[in-house]
Amino acid sequence: MSSAGRSPVRGGWLDPGKEFKEGVRPGKRRLGLALRELCRQLQSDDPGESGGRPLKQAEAAKRLGCAADELSRYLNDHRIPPQDFLERLHKQACADAAISGQDVAIPLEALLGLRTSAVAEKRGCEYCQEMGGRINSLIQQVNAPCPACAAHERQQEARRRQRKQLAARLRSARREGARLRMEVADLKMTVADLKAELAEKLASEAGPRERLAAQDASAQLPVPRRPGDRQLSTRDMSAARQLVAQAEELDGSGREDLAFTLLRQGTTELLTPAETALVVVELRYRQRDRLADDLIHVYGRDQEDQDVMAVALELHEKGAPDDAGAVLRAALG
Repeated sequence: MSSAGRSPVRGGWLDPGKEFKEGVRPGKRRLGLALRELCRQLQSDDPGESGGRPLKQAEAAKRLGCAADELSRYLNDHRIPPQDFLERLHKQACADAAISGQDVAIPLEALLGLRTSAVAEKRGCEYCQEMGGRINSLIQQVNAPCPACAAHERQQEARRRQRKQLAARLRSARREGARLRMEVADLKMTVADLKAELAEKLASEAGPRERLAAQDASAQLPVPRRPGDRQLSTRDMSAARQLVAQAEELDGSGREDLAFTLLRQGTTELLTPAETALVVVELRYRQRDRLADDLIHVYGRDQEDQDVMAVALELHEKGAPDDAGAVLRAALG
């Protein structure tokens, strides 16, 4: 297990460079270093502290149920702490480390093994010292990183990052989709307003008989014109060019898929075949050839034959025979 650890202030009571008292034996030094590492995990639970901070020595001693000078001797002197103190310290360190998403550097069993080794060293028992050496060796083996576990952890971390990236992209796509739907709704309203204005203008300029015919046409405005009605007004051309301008803006910002979605929905739901042909011509004029090719292919494949033929005729009359042939070939599959 690994710990991210903290960086204690130099000169503090947990300074990693702080010297042990003269005469402290190696076994006790190893135990003291482990205790210092666990104490570094302790942090203040004061609600006024943001992000937590390492405890002061007096605060740590009070929390661990001992005096400050006694805690100092456990960390830096010959004094070997009792087992219940080690268990309290380890439990508190694990709890505080978990808050920060970390693990403690040493398991409890290994910590108790260091204490056993230090006690044996103090007593001078050769057998205990030998067992302490074996325990230390086992501790090193336990703490040694496992290649398979490390590789698995890297894979898991890579998957977590990938999931986060995919979730972020999905949220972004949903936001773009919502914005695009709003733009399509706005475009529908714009086209409806333009057609209503055109109908009013025709009605105001026509004679009695022509005015009656214009009123009949106005009542049928929600119904799209049939392919045979290929006369484009200035208003119709404005709607088609507005659609192309919005698609060009999306394509220019690197969102070609959204630009194509806008074109596909706009031409099939809002525009007549004559207006759709104008969209293709405008795309060619603005050098958005990929969008034009994709729109021709999908329109020819998905729309009714009568609409496709009307678009092909308009393209041919506008001097785009290659595009006219392409939309017919798309219709034939």
